[in-house]
Amino acid sequence: MLKVRVNVAEKQAKKLIFDLTKYSDHSNRELTDGLKNKIIEQWFEENKYPFKRLVSDTRNWNFTVPFVENTMDSKVYISGEGILNVNDYQGEFDSALAHRDVTINNADIAAGYAAYYACITKLFASLTSYLSVKAESYNIDNADVIDNANKSISLEDKISQWVPIFTAGKALDMNNKSWALFTAQLAECNAHTSNSTVATEGLSAKQLAAKVNDLRGGIISIMYELHVLLSDEMKSQLIRSVYFPDVYVSEAA
Repeated sequence: MLKVRVNVAEKQAKKLIFDLTKYSDHSNRELTDGLKNKIIEQWFEENKYPFKRLVSDTRNWNFTVPFVENTMDSKVYISGEGILNVNDYQGEFDSALAHRDVTINNADIAAGYAAYYACITKLFASLTSYLSVKAESYNIDNADVIDNANKSISLEDKISQWVPIFTAGKALDMNNKSWALFTAQLAECNAHTSNSTVATEGLSAKQLAAKVNDLRGGIISIMYELHVLLSDEMKSQLIRSVYFPDVYVSEAA
């Protein structure tokens, strides 16, 4: 069975605090927008939360960062029975995280791999939906410049061709480890979509743990980087997923 580390490293805790402050959809954004890291530290101090203690507390993954962490997910709960997803891409992302948790908590290795493939499928569906939303929004003001209806355009091409249009010339770095992991995960996702009976026999729990850990540096990191590049506020769930604690094998498997 896979387990999740209880704590994250101090460096990761600091990054999580800074990113939640700068990029998440919290209610104090008007007070924190544009602040540098040192000023953010001072801002917490001024709000009676010593930054060193905050970092120490944030190392515990179950701790909610005060003032800057909106824990609401992508759903709006309406009176009576019913749940409404605000955005398809956010709903798909939440679903992916649920499959990630099933992957970790399932004692059966085959079932764990099935949940992992469901997770990456949902992650790529979320990213595809996010780019579609951005294209539709862009076309409202720019006379249908983006051909969002063309199903033959690959996800990689959407990122390489559309993002510079959205940002007036800025582009995602495609020469780093995140992009290499992303393309490998996309190939894995496409292979599984083409043949959902891909054999998992001989694959170990240790390999599965490595795949789950690589989600942070691959597809999830690319989604995070795109939100930053496109100046979009993020749900805290996306930011937290970048810094999710290490997954490991709790016993020989």
